[in-house]
Amino acid sequence: MQNSEKYLTDLYGKLGNLEKDFRNYNLTNLIISKVKGKSVLDIGCGNGYLLDKLSKQGKITFGIEPNKKLIRLAKNLNPELNIYKGDAGEINKLIKTKVDTVTMIDVLEHIKEDKLQIRKIRDCLVEKGELIIFVPANPILYGKRDKNLGHYRRYTKKRLISILKENNFRVKHLRHHNMLGVIPYFISEKILKKEMNTTKLRTKDNKKLLNRILNIWFKYVENNINLGFGFSLLCIAEKIE
Repeated sequence: MQNSEKYLTDLYGKLGNLEKDFRNYNLTNLIISKVKGKSVLDIGCGNGYLLDKLSKQGKITFGIEPNKKLIRLAKNLNPELNIYKGDAGEINKLIKTKVDTVTMIDVLEHIKEDKLQIRKIRDCLVEKGELIIFVPANPILYGKRDKNLGHYRRYTKKRLISILKENNFRVKHLRHHNMLGVIPYFISEKILKKEMNTTKLRTKDNKKLLNRILNIWFKYVENNINLGFGFSLLCIAEKIE
């Protein structure tokens, strides 16, 4: 069974860096454009690519990551990155300073008690600090790949808004992302009953025509236009009293 840690380690190991991955490269740029303030905590920071780019913009960055191999990759990318080994639930023990923005990209779906996790994140934010969440969307798509990666759920807008409001967050921005991923995933997981493998496509050389086309699509369309539905949800919420 393919678990999340093995999947990410294999993916990042093959890529070397995210600039070869049309999806995550463009997603990272989108997230960076939404970051508010000078200090950022990235929960589940993976190979540190987001933190590295933010730190080069002068941000004060912190990361939390449970996977030793991914932390090693992050340190190879930038030895100066401040990354704590641990899982998301340990956030209040590991991070002793409040930050302007918390990012959580493809992480919340791995956490059984997602409401409790949002509450813990709130305690790490300054007044009017912001939380940026990126999660898989559309529960109808939940399939073998989700289960094997340790996903407890896929989200609807309604559920995401509900758990944020319950923990005193105001949703400022909420939209779908990756429209192209929906149909092939549905066909593979729901019709063919076969786990979809996206690693092969995402680790091909970017000189390949398909990857170049997909890179253009994500850069100019997905990152700039809310098409109304998609494989994932991007949400920005502000801490309120």
